[in-house]
Amino acid sequence: MIPRPDQTLIYHITDVDNLPGILAGGGLRSDAAMAQHNPTVIGYGHIKQRRMTEIRVNCCGNRFVGEFVPFYFCPRSPMLYTVNIGATGRAPGCQRTIVHLVSTLAVGIGQNRPWAISDGNAATRHTNFSSDLAALAELDWAAIRATQWQGKTHQKSAEFLTADFFDWSGFHAVCCHNAEVAQQVQNMLANHAHRPTVRVESNWYYYT
Repeated sequence: MIPRPDQTLIYHITDVDNLPGILAGGGLRSDAAMAQHNPTVIGYGHIKQRRMTEIRVNCCGNRFVGEFVPFYFCPRSPMLYTVNIGATGRAPGCQRTIVHLVSTLAVGIGQNRPWAISDGNAATRHTNFSSDLAALAELDWAAIRATQWQGKTHQKSAEFLTADFFDWSGFHAVCCHNAEVAQQVQNMLANHAHRPTVRVESNWYYYT
């Protein structure tokens, strides 16, 4: 059975320090568009560069992956683990300031921009891309939903990609590691027209 797009959650992770810029810009921009704005980067720099200059989404006009805003189909992603252990240059334990921006696949498609689903990590050359919703049924949902995924990191890292921009109004929740960061987010949203639900979801994070 193909999962329903309106019930399929998608998640973008970013440092809370990036939230004021996201709000000021009206939403999330692709890495290619954001490169000149010096955001707080949480991932591998060389992988982001590969996404912007090497890996193409062949079902969307052959544009580079870095020209799309990326989302995972799960919280507590392998990338969050990698960032939190300090492998990307940030201090170990840095997940405390990382937030999950949550939407649905239906809302993502409704942005009326080119979009694609990858069957794994979109930064690898053997990944397949599709703009057909039937691709949802081909994803490894057992791996995506698992809390232990040894040997299935690629499959768990499947992505939804939307070209260039994702409007802030498309998010219905901002989920945080702890109450302190949740309060920071609440303060940032206090005078904003669109205020998603803000809550602590400690089980979306790692124990170390």
